Amino acid sequence: MRRANGSGSVYKMTHKPLRKPYRAVITIGEDEEGRMIRKTVGTFRTAREALEFLKNYKGDPKVFEKQDVTFGTCFKWMKADKERQGITASTLANYDLAERRLDELMDMPIGDVKLIHLQRIVDDNKESSRSTINKIVLAMSATFVTAIKHDIDVKDYSKFVVRPPTEESTIHSAYTPEEILALWQNQDEGINKLKLIYIYTGMRPRELINLRVENTYLKDGYVVGGNKTKAGKNRVIPIAKCILPFVFELVNKARFNRDETLAGVIGDYAKLRRQWVKGGHLPHDGRHTFTTMAANADIKPHIIKLIMGHSIKDLTEGTYTHKTIKQLVDAVELLPTQKNLIPVEQQLCND
Repeated sequence: MRRANGSGSVYKMTHKPLRKPYRAVITIGEDEEGRMIRKTVGTFRTAREALEFLKNYKGDPKVFEKQDVTFGTCFKWMKADKERQGITASTLANYDLAERRLDELMDMPIGDVKLIHLQRIVDDNKESSRSTINKIVLAMSATFVTAIKHDIDVKDYSKFVVRPPTEESTIHSAYTPEEILALWQNQDEGINKLKLIYIYTGMRPRELINLRVENTYLKDGYVVGGNKTKAGKNRVIPIAKCILPFVFELVNKARFNRDETLAGVIGDYAKLRRQWVKGGHLPHDGRHTFTTMAANADIKPHIIKLIMGHSIKDLTEGTYTHKTIKQLVDAVELLPTQKNLIPVEQQLCND
């Protein structure tokens, strides 16, 4: 809802019940593309209070500092900004997760939130994964940045938060050669073909699920996809010839269904994980296995980094030459296939 008077506008925030849901906004100019630049100058319990404030507003930022804007209000502004910027659904879910963990701060004036409050939340979540803690701290910082952007006089204490030491992960483990061989020998069972795709591409679980059909170039031996990091997005991922039929099968099914991605064929991550754990491994174990196999096959470290989507200085961001693509495609042919995985003594018997 929007109401206006001569000096500004009033908006009602409807994301969640708030103590002061009405936001007084003024226009302070235009950006280079001619779009209006607006600034929030106060939050209020009623629209009438907000309109009255705008009527008397003289442009003094100190007036706004006295409005006791809450951490929760700034968090909502931050999320709204992120949504306008077009963040992905998965990133938005990360902020939703952080919002639940930051619940005790939501009704506090953001100017009253100090390091002790932020540190207590991180300490209370010390049993959570490092990834979860990072999401919480990132949301803290983004909220303070939003408050500062709206001329609220606050200090971002999130940069001083001490996170628990990183423990060596024992969750993920690479497949052994014997386990990989068993997958090849039973490739038509369950999701074994999917497991082999992950093992031989090094893709993150959601990278294959979200792979766009239009970005598959299987006749040339690669696809373009990836997510999570700057170096990982829109990267060339080579497809070894041994798993090419499996990827063709997925892509053709998606095309038949007129799906834009492989999600409709594979299912969501939760479903994939449930199917996967029955074999004693997790979906991310395929990525760990690829790294191990590639190193054992003497594939050059910078080639492994490119395939995995790790940062590398030798490549201009987002630029792959024909030579580079050929190097990646050729590299994955060095990985051991079913024949290479057969024990030596069995090979002798077969000969």
